[in-house]
Amino acid sequence: MSPQLALPFVAIVGASSSAPPEALPEVRRTRRSSLRRTAMPVSPRSAEAPPGPATDDTRGCIDVHDYLVRHDEASFIVEMRGDAMTGAGILDGDMLIVDKRIQPAHGHIVLACVNGERLVRRLHHRGRKTALQAEHPDIPEIQPEDGSELTIWGVVVGEFKRFGV
Repeated sequence: MSPQLALPFVAIVGASSSAPPEALPEVRRTRRSSLRRTAMPVSPRSAEAPPGPATDDTRGCIDVHDYLVRHDEASFIVEMRGDAMTGAGILDGDMLIVDKRIQPAHGHIVLACVNGERLVRRLHHRGRKTALQAEHPDIPEIQPEDGSELTIWGVVVGEFKRFGV
């Protein structure tokens, strides 16, 4: 379990009475299926053509799960809702990989719960004050006051999305 941050109103997952993120219906686990092959061919930067069809040879392949998930047992996937992080390239509907084991630090993008509201924001420390900053010019930063409940559910370590093709 991660230690509590220095501020009295900031807690890390498990230190709060609010439900853990895994209890939410929109949260998905990152477990890998042993039935599926997950390695995909990677094209070298200097390639003049895309890689050919996948074969049983996994040299030059990448396992997307291993690339995105650092701590399988402490990670989960949640869908981004809203436009708050468009400046960071995170769009509504993107799937975010969140790791509860990583200690949140200044500059990390985090999944937080502020007074019961789930948010994805950039964590910002100014001296002893903490703020959650949106990456959108029309959305103000959130500066929790004493008595507010700010729970960091985890650090966003990656994302993936589908294109409308």
